[in-house]
Amino acid sequence: MNLHQVGGLHVGHHTIHRPHLHNLKEQVLHRQQGPVDVVCGPLLRYIDIDYRARTWRGSCLLVSNETHPPSLIVHLHVDNKRPEAYEFRAELLDSYRHQYHFWRFELVLPMQNQPQRAVYTSPSLEGLSYDFHLPAIQDSMRFMFYSCNGFSDIPQEVKDKFGDKDHPLWQDVLDRHQVMPFHVLIGGGDQLYQDRMIHFPFMKNWVDEKDPKKRLAMKLDRDMCEGMEKFYFYNYVENFGKQNPWVAKAFATIPSVNMWDDHDIIDGYGSYPADMQRADCFVQLFSNASRFYYLFQQHTTIDRAEEHGMIRGQKPTANSVITTLGPDIGLLSLDCRGERSKHDICDPRTYETISNALYTRLPTTVKHLLVATGVPLIYPRLTLFEKAMDGAAGFNLATLAGKTGALGDVISGSLNVWNGDPELLDDMNDHWTAGNHLEERKKFIESLQLYARRTSVRVSFLGGDVHCCAAGRLYSKDMKNKEEGDPNLMVQIVSSAIVNVPPPQALLTILNQNSSYVTFNGNTEEKMYKLFTKSPNGNTRQNLKLMGCRNYCAGYFDEATGKLNFWIQAEIEPGVKGTMGYLVDAPRLVFGQGGYHKLSQNKDHLISPNTGYHYQTPQADGYGAPHA
Repeated sequence: MNLHQVGGLHVGHHTIHRPHLHNLKEQVLHRQQGPVDVVCGPLLRYIDIDYRARTWRGSCLLVSNETHPPSLIVHLHVDNKRPEAYEFRAELLDSYRHQYHFWRFELVLPMQNQPQRAVYTSPSLEGLSYDFHLPAIQDSMRFMFYSCNGFSDIPQEVKDKFGDKDHPLWQDVLDRHQVMPFHVLIGGGDQLYQDRMIHFPFMKNWVDEKDPKKRLAMKLDRDMCEGMEKFYFYNYVENFGKQNPWVAKAFATIPSVNMWDDHDIIDGYGSYPADMQRADCFVQLFSNASRFYYLFQQHTTIDRAEEHGMIRGQKPTANSVITTLGPDIGLLSLDCRGERSKHDICDPRTYETISNALYTRLPTTVKHLLVATGVPLIYPRLTLFEKAMDGAAGFNLATLAGKTGALGDVISGSLNVWNGDPELLDDMNDHWTAGNHLEERKKFIESLQLYARRTSVRVSFLGGDVHCCAAGRLYSKDMKNKEEGDPNLMVQIVSSAIVNVPPPQALLTILNQNSSYVTFNGNTEEKMYKLFTKSPNGNTRQNLKLMGCRNYCAGYFDEATGKLNFWIQAEIEPGVKGTMGYLVDAPRLVFGQGGYHKLSQNKDHLISPNTGYHYQTPQADGYGAPHA
């Protein structure tokens, strides 16, 4: 077995460089006292593939009390050949109260023409080892999309009914992973829930203040500030660490590409009125939520997010991801929280940056683009839903917004009094189809329609948030029977939640009744699929479009047909391991000269050594509009 130290040394015919260590003096802290205590990790993150260098890039995070940079050894296994070993040294990202330190390993691994299994360990892990899978360089990744990985503020007996301790859907994911390994987890938002913070003693003064103006003006004392920092740190440790073993195993064995949504911060963050968002309480909680989101989920800091593979928006806290899942699939995971306001999901200039990056960062071999947005772009209109709910006995706006605990009491009692506007409820403003986001949604989708026409790339959407599963589509009215040639055909997969409980069936029934087709623009319509003729247990269903079962989505590229297959895996019995699959296909796109070129080209020019990248052209200008 050969051991390669990763520090710019020659490894076979590849050169892999150790990441630059920032603030080197901080890398050696105080002398280690006592045994090593890893409170969270290992956590894996996927960044990208460098097809020119034929390398996979990702990272591994350990949160421990170690005061010297730990090491990590990765053994690459391919076929029956002797494994190659690579050693990596950690860099320090941050420390929590000088007690626990965030150690990041930059992983750069050579890819082969065959799949590989990477087995890794560290002296910090006390003899434990883990593995993850690399695809062959010419192959697409198998991916799993999920959202809402936690419970809202609901009674414990309800959580117990849904297997609070056993996480049956994560067990199902890991069983599937053993048979046909996933290469990446796509976290679509709410990777954990911060909702219970409102019950902690340090929040009592804020919660007990009944005068909205005084609450807005309240300055947090030292106990509240320290309480928030402690809560956010230990909530991640509890949800991503040993206390949550099934999730911890998944995060240690399948690299993640994550994006936050509101519950990663606090319920509804970004969709409240400006004066509330500027209040000291919200400023402090967002500061802590941002810090620990970037550390635990992105293995970086706000300042270094671009260095670690992210694309910055107009605010430092807004960073999106554009990468490939193999040569055939591109992924855009859009940050819809980092610069969000009641009026804008993203700054218009951020869309320009993202659009330009799509044209300049993705190679011409890409045939499918996945766009993950947290909240679905295509979903029954909540404006109709709200009107219908006015006459429904037993429901109020807080129930509609999914707020049934202490935060719901605060909102029902005073939030809509602050500005006298019932639309302040976050779930109304969170949706792309809310009145104040409709024009933004239209421009964003139209920029993607233009991208599809220019590049002959099939665009599909991934969304979560709504605690049910569904599928919809945009399509050209005059191309219904010619889907492969329709650049406006865009499939929406709605997969939510992998842990949280479904909404009341009555709510889904009303949504279903108000889900007829909608004209998007000109020749384009949007519509929900009638996908669920049978429940997972085999019973016939009345609601064919929306199903209130916990679920996740497994995705596979079909090389023979060019289709992207989405399997929505829905829970058969609440709280018991086992799922039923529902298939939605996104066909390849053959449009214009670019489409026929994609049919005839192979991937050799991309994955052969010593050849350059070929990018999508032309480059974008403005709100997604390329130069003519």
